[in-house]
Amino acid sequence: MLVPMSTSRIQKKIDKNAAGNLASRIENFFPREHAILAEYFDLQEKLPEEARAYHPKEIIEKDSEYDEATEGIGCRKSYRGEDYRAIDNAVARIALAPVRENLPTWGGYGEGGVFHTRQSENESVLPERGYRSDPVHVLSINWASSGPGFSWPLKYYISWIPYYERYVVTVSYDTPEVEGYLDLAIGHLPEGASVEKELKSVIVSHWEWDAMYLQGWEGVIDSGIVEDPWAWREEVSWGYNDDGEEIAFLEQDEEEE
Repeated sequence: MLVPMSTSRIQKKIDKNAAGNLASRIENFFPREHAILAEYFDLQEKLPEEARAYHPKEIIEKDSEYDEATEGIGCRKSYRGEDYRAIDNAVARIALAPVRENLPTWGGYGEGGVFHTRQSENESVLPERGYRSDPVHVLSINWASSGPGFSWPLKYYISWIPYYERYVVTVSYDTPEVEGYLDLAIGHLPEGASVEKELKSVIVSHWEWDAMYLQGWEGVIDSGIVEDPWAWREEVSWGYNDDGEEIAFLEQDEEEE
């Protein structure tokens, strides 16, 4: 059972004297967010009436005057200008908002000075909600090292989404160059799901997506709530072994013979 989640599903006490626009506070989700979440979880029967006018996959253009703080998190185009996984990104951003400053980031120095990949993301103002549902860190891995001190971190979280009563599993990257987005929802689970069965299945499936063309990830940064991440890694049929030798297509050729 996902016991750690029980401590994160706590009703937040609202300080009426706190700074901020209380008029823009939303108890759960704005109508657009409801449309997105109901579509993602396939729970349209729970969609509030005021949210039915919103198309869940409508793209909010980057240069528009849309205000996520007062209108809700919406779908955006990817780093590559595509919208293929826009809804997965929107769900992830809703879920990960409380921990967005702890997500993987990559920095550098350019003509404008020092920068990092989550700069605009973390500086944006998001909705202030009347509940607290802190994401639980599941696992962090280093997919590979492209040089001394240059890793490719992936950080997985699981978050409880109130009203829809579902867990959402997310993966976060330090650059949008990998998937087009920094954060993506990769699966959802019901109440009572377990770490070593349902949660493992979601994350292992994420690794398996392109596994036949890849070598297994390199190392564990933080095992989080996973007892043995290496055992999960062993369940994947990687295309290359740890020495970089191709094995997937060789085995396929042998079977065809």
